[in-house]
This record gives sequence, C-alpha cells and structure tokens, in this order.
Amino acid sequence: MKYKAHVSGYNAETHQLLVSFSSDKTNLDAKDYQSLAFNVSLYGEDATPEYVLSQIAKQAPTICEDIVAMESYVSNDENVNYFKNLVGSSLEYTDVELYPESQHRIGSDSTNSEEL
Repeated sequence: MKYKAHVSGYNAETHQLLVSFSSDKTNLDAKDYQSLAFNVSLYGEDATPEYVLSQIAKQAPTICEDIVAMESYVSNDENVNYFKNLVGSSLEYTDVELYPESQHRIGSDSTNSEEL
C-alpha cells in the first residue's frame, strides 16, 4: 500500500503544519482532501524536520482508512437520503438510550439518571 502526504501550509504563529493524506484505496489525491493541523513544536526542540514529518506520516494509514470508510458510506444513496431527510428535524434522546449501562443509574430498571 502506498500513502501520499500533501503539505498545504504552515502557520508560524501556532507552529502547525497542515497536511492531508491519500492512499491507493482513496478516491482522490492527497491535495484534494481536507488538511489536518499538526503542531510541530510538540515533537521537541531536538527533533529534526525529517523526524517530525516521519511521525506525521505514520498517521496516514489510520486517516486513509477513515477516508475510505467515509467514501464508501456516502456513496450509498440510501444513507445520503436518510440524512438529507433529517434536515429540519429535532431529535430527543433519554440518557438511558444514549448510555444504557451508565454507572449513574441504580440497577437495570432505572429509566433515567434522576432516579438516583
């Protein structure tokens, strides 16, 4: 598998290098994806630019895996239409629906955290 990193910018004030990634499995070239900001000062004053770039490049497999998953998901018209149809909707959830096994409730019969 080959990965590509594209450096789209550097913010000298925040010491952030802007980098985007692609792979053999992504649909687009690295320069066509959103850049991520990496704070190069966190690598320490003794880190060479080559070392910093090599550490940033190690993010490529995970980021590209996420890109492939996203591209696969949004290529499904059913998924896209579902989310389009949600526009203007208001959704409500109880804490039990979001966290069924929360430590903030007593036993499995509790229906919300206010029963404590």
